[in-house]
Amino acid sequence: MYGRPPSPGHRAMSGASQVSSGKISGLIAESVRMCGGIRLPAVGTSMVPAIHPGDLLSIQPVDPKEITLGDIVVYAREQVLVVHRIVRTYVRSSEPYLVTRGDRLLQDDAPILSSELLGRVASIERKNRRVNIHPFLNRAEQVLCLVLRRSERATNLFLRANVLWRGLFSKGSVWQA
Repeated sequence: MYGRPPSPGHRAMSGASQVSSGKISGLIAESVRMCGGIRLPAVGTSMVPAIHPGDLLSIQPVDPKEITLGDIVVYAREQVLVVHRIVRTYVRSSEPYLVTRGDRLLQDDAPILSSELLGRVASIERKNRRVNIHPFLNRAEQVLCLVLRRSERATNLFLRANVLWRGLFSKGSVWQA
């Protein structure tokens, strides 16, 4: 998510953080619409294991009619940007509605209106490497999500272990042959 208000006692450290969250999400939405896309870092853990905090997301505009189950989309609601997976679609009064949920979350989000949809995540980059986007979680990821949904601590341990694993076996590591 983007645009979360700072915690009490938090002081703004840069010009960007002094701009209101509503203005920032509005600027991002306008950039997607006008420029045909934008790249943003992921924030939060609702989409772990598919998306990790700090992953670079390429967001492309998309027609709501082109969205399919399993797509990861970005929408703006109440001046906050949300990146979640499509779990259901339906049409009411000829208006398409999209229902999303974070991979780690238990409950669906309220349906998205076409006016709230900003785009679809076209690619994910993690530590300068492209990550495959899967429309549906495989069995191992489903089991992992069940564990991560139940514990914030398990999620933090997973993310730490993932960073450690990448550090040990990445290019230039002493462990590489």
